[in-house]
Amino acid sequence: MSATEPTEHRAEHSETAPVDARTDRRKVVIAPGDVSTILDACRRGVPETQIARALGVNYRTWMRLRVQDHRIASALAETKKVEEEELVSLLMDKARGGDTTALIFALKGRHGYRDSGVSVDVSVKNTGGALVVPPAPSASSWEAQAAVGQARHRENTEEL
Repeated sequence: MSATEPTEHRAEHSETAPVDARTDRRKVVIAPGDVSTILDACRRGVPETQIARALGVNYRTWMRLRVQDHRIASALAETKKVEEEELVSLLMDKARGGDTTALIFALKGRHGYRDSGVSVDVSVKNTGGALVVPPAPSASSWEAQAAVGQARHRENTEEL
């Protein structure tokens, strides 16, 4: 898979690719010999745009190909999971080391903390519907919440 020879690579695919009846164009398919190279690139964390470029296809075509081939989709999911675990581990190490930014990020991102001290649910449920945002509180409600927060802050600083 050479990025310098994308036309030959595309030609290799088009010889065996089925014709899409809707567009009368050949669909790009992944050659069996390329699958192991692609899986290796996915597991090494090679950016997907670079994989698409090496295949000689645009990114939209790559997105279709990665969804259609369960081996590639699985390798990408596995890589992203490992990457997430590494990042969480690094974040927690920094937080435990006293890095204030890492502490705040971990509390907000993993535990739903907000600057107001109120915890909110940060889980995302993709239902395909509309995003519902709660209405902003009225000015008087906001002022009352701010007064409570300030009083709580004063109490905490007086204890020190």
